[in-house]
Amino acid sequence: MPTARPTPDNRVERWKKLWGTPRPLDVASTEDAFDEFRESFVPSHMHKRFLKTFGVPKAAFGNRFFFDDVVFRNWNTRLDQMLPAEVKEVEVEVIYGSTEALEGWRLKGEVRRNLRDIVIDDWYAACAIVRAGETTLYLFIEPKIQGVLVRTVKVPDGE
Repeated sequence: MPTARPTPDNRVERWKKLWGTPRPLDVASTEDAFDEFRESFVPSHMHKRFLKTFGVPKAAFGNRFFFDDVVFRNWNTRLDQMLPAEVKEVEVEVIYGSTEALEGWRLKGEVRRNLRDIVIDDWYAACAIVRAGETTLYLFIEPKIQGVLVRTVKVPDGE
């Protein structure tokens, strides 16, 4: 029986075990997070196409959808390997989409978690924003990629 929600069925239960209680984002917060992700991860000339493609089952993305400084990471990569040493906790916003809607979740936890703890598997496309002090990680997973695409953005001092 297909689910009416964009978030795959097993995600919330898995997140509860790894992160504590995941909090659903309201529609406005989900859209704001998705817009931030798109602005920070997808070149402006691909925004419209990304919006049409994200949430379509088994959609294939390509390098043209992402900025040049996006890197592929094994999903067993720990967050503390990508973040400054002084960061101890992170806040993560995860977004899943369907052709009709977006659904977002907020997770809070420690930097010892790995990328797989956020995205669980590569059966569905998802994007996520990991906030950790002055560093933000933008994550994207597409079906069958067997890893995570990551863009790291640091806030310059004084901003």
